[in-house]
Amino acid sequence: MQRIFIAVPVNRRLQKQINRVLAPIKRSNYDIRWVAEQNRHLTLAFLGDQPDSMVDALAGSMDETYRRASRFDAVFPALARFPDAKGNILALVGDADDRLAGLFQSTRGLLAQFGLAPEHERFRPHITVGRIIRPRLLKTRFHEPTNIQLHIDRIALYQSTLTPNGSVYLALKETVLGLTNTDQG
Repeated sequence: MQRIFIAVPVNRRLQKQINRVLAPIKRSNYDIRWVAEQNRHLTLAFLGDQPDSMVDALAGSMDETYRRASRFDAVFPALARFPDAKGNILALVGDADDRLAGLFQSTRGLLAQFGLAPEHERFRPHITVGRIIRPRLLKTRFHEPTNIQLHIDRIALYQSTLTPNGSVYLALKETVLGLTNTDQG
């Protein structure tokens, strides 16, 4: 069994932008457990524990599912508490525009082929950057404008391993969006 999810990776350039936005907050006294830079991503579907055969089947079908999808930029206009103003997650929050919603629907279609469904029916795009340790004690809303753009050009199937120091993510398969058979050489 492997604990898996499908997500959009965050590239190094965007990681630097996120770090600049977070720098003043990290210097504060807020009790926040920060997500490691290499673990930041935009989740399309969390699938929990799945048998190795299912992981292999999903990985084998990703190219077919996503190769027709176009690359695009998604805007994350704010850093805020998630899922609401009292939430325990600090995230870059985006809007599910038509392109992101289409990518989510493609992911749902991929999962449906194997009798799976995403953990949440409603897609609320966000990139988790931290977890607030005691959310009820923290009154700050953290609604900061960011206008960060995530260039979406690939989708990854990740394995998540829980450790005493937090989760470790490993990309098992990456698919480049818009890749056709002639692009493969």
